[in-house]
Amino acid sequence: MNGHDLTVRHALLRTIIIVAFAILVVNLFHLTVIRHSYYQDQALENRQDRFRVKAPRGRIYDRDGNLLVANLYIADIIVPRKCLTPAGPDSTLNRLIEWFGLDRYETLDRLQQQAARRDQLVLVPDASPARIFTVEERGRDLPGVKVVTRSRRQYLFGPLFAHAIGYVGEVNQAELDTTTSAYAQGDYVGKMGVEEAMEPALRGIAGIKLEEVNASGRIVGQKPIWVRDVVPGTDVEVTLSLRLQQRLATAIGDRPACAVALDVRTGEVLAAYSNPSFDPNLMSGSLTTTQWNELISDPDKPLFNRITQATYPPASLFKTITSLAGLSGGHISTTSSLEPCGGGWTYGNRYFRCWKKGGHGYLDHTGAMMNSCDTFYYQLGMRMQVDELAAAARAFGLGSRVTTEFRDEVKGNVPDAAWYDKHMGKGKWSRGVLMNTSIGQGELLVTPIQMAVEAGRLATSGAMPDPVFVRTPAPVRRQPRPLPFRADHVLGARSHAPDREGRHRPRGAPQDGGGGGQDRHGAEPARGRPRLVHGLCPGHLA
Repeated sequence: MNGHDLTVRHALLRTIIIVAFAILVVNLFHLTVIRHSYYQDQALENRQDRFRVKAPRGRIYDRDGNLLVANLYIADIIVPRKCLTPAGPDSTLNRLIEWFGLDRYETLDRLQQQAARRDQLVLVPDASPARIFTVEERGRDLPGVKVVTRSRRQYLFGPLFAHAIGYVGEVNQAELDTTTSAYAQGDYVGKMGVEEAMEPALRGIAGIKLEEVNASGRIVGQKPIWVRDVVPGTDVEVTLSLRLQQRLATAIGDRPACAVALDVRTGEVLAAYSNPSFDPNLMSGSLTTTQWNELISDPDKPLFNRITQATYPPASLFKTITSLAGLSGGHISTTSSLEPCGGGWTYGNRYFRCWKKGGHGYLDHTGAMMNSCDTFYYQLGMRMQVDELAAAARAFGLGSRVTTEFRDEVKGNVPDAAWYDKHMGKGKWSRGVLMNTSIGQGELLVTPIQMAVEAGRLATSGAMPDPVFVRTPAPVRRQPRPLPFRADHVLGARSHAPDREGRHRPRGAPQDGGGGGQDRHGAEPARGRPRLVHGLCPGHLA
């Protein structure tokens, strides 16, 4: 190669380097000067956001493995709270209302209620695919509008288990304000029954992740960074049986009534149905104000759980307790006979009727129990003290809550001397109150589940544990409490107790009152009052 060629090559190389450098300079100028604003905006708009990911709630199964409550995954269309200005909806919200054909008044009213406690408002819950596609396609024109997936509680048998299993609802401010709160706005929590009692197990633990998003809130990153993994809620197995529950509901039909069936060996509640009922799916969906008002103003009170909240006089089923109290206190023996029954008994200037108008004649204690003779029990009651009978009732669980799953369970009322002093005035009541209490009337009030427990404790001599609605996770249970009565007396009471109608009624006897019994102080039973029904498990009285 001569010197001329080298000179040419050097010149060519310099030219290439100069051109390449010029290209770099031009591109650098383009990026840093001409496109400066664009890339600056991009850099500012993209950022990492922290997202809380709700844990799927645990499912609920019956004792035979049938799925009762599941989770349905749905998508909500969310708008930022700033869309709702004091002057009204902004242009974005107006467009969405128009595109989706939403009722403007109802939508704005609902969003206003959410705005008081949320930064993100649910514009369209459980959105249809068409609406989701609309948001996805026009996302650049809808700043802050997002499609968020979540799980919704699905009660597969609707009203059938509504009162026993309960339902979930959106967390309220009081629940958020608790120091141990693990919730955030928009979370759903158990509000009643098993859903509420098993909340710590069912809810799981929410996860935390970091995502790269743009100014519109849209995720632009490829992969999230998990700060904390999601821990799903624990599945729960209840003691209830789908098959028995369906049979119980069929037996009750449309009547306002309730029934509960227990296994006296374990205290497990096999079926518990209260009618009328409600659909718990409404509570976990988009319940409107109108729907809620209709529920709470319904004269049939579908939200009312008769099993644990309704109280009634126990009527003749209570006579077993009166007998045990009388025998234990030495007021009678099993062969004692009192004054004959002529259809009633006079105390003071009042005549208290027996259910059998013609009377039972002479009866000993066993005969009186078998025939459920009111006259005999009037006399037995008058031999005791008020507190003596109240103590016997409490030994069977009356006058106190018997479950742990129902926060709103009522205690009923077992009146003692202190109660009468408080409500009637000291010295302003007489021992005549024992006349009614001894036959399960008067101020004595019990819930249906308490009476099932009373029967179960009588059947097992007190060995039956307290009733439970959950099998797993294993609930904390109290030890059974032995009955404070002689074993042979309990056995006699069990053998000769009135039937489940509340009365040992011979064939052909008049059908005058049944388990409803008389009202306080000898009044006739109230018409239309729901009757107590005690389920019967094969081989077990409950």
